[in-house]
Amino acid sequence: MQHALLCGAFVIGCAVIPVAARANLFSLFESGRAVQSGPRELYVTPDRDGLYYVFAEVNGARIRFVIDSGSDDVVLTGKDARRAGIDVSHLDFSEEYDAETGSGMEANTRVHQLAIGPLAMTDFPVAVNRDGGTSLLGMPFLRRMKSVEIRGGRLYLRW
Repeated sequence: MQHALLCGAFVIGCAVIPVAARANLFSLFESGRAVQSGPRELYVTPDRDGLYYVFAEVNGARIRFVIDSGSDDVVLTGKDARRAGIDVSHLDFSEEYDAETGSGMEANTRVHQLAIGPLAMTDFPVAVNRDGGTSLLGMPFLRRMKSVEIRGGRLYLRW
């Protein structure tokens, strides 16, 4: 009897979700996840805020990035850099940056590997921000792509 009630509640719950809301719900599950759509192509769907987030492996650590064509660097927050095994106490935070979200100091270093699914780059240059913020996948990464395209709301990367 409990199983029947549980199934009934599930069916009723699904039936009252409008189609547009279900589409948004499904896009939430895809947000940040790169989907391989071809041999050397993947796409990312936008989040509810309109930004394209993607999870990448940096030295084996799963890091959430914003894909940002306005950033001159691939940027790791200090917290994300530590998760990727970078000893931030030995970095030289002598470079100034000025971004839309604020300004601060950063240090340049390299990561052994930056990978999004099958797309992997080794010995990759990154900047580490001393202060918070968000990790950014900027132009040094995007310039290595064969093409970057937004089609049907999705951001496609080809390499």
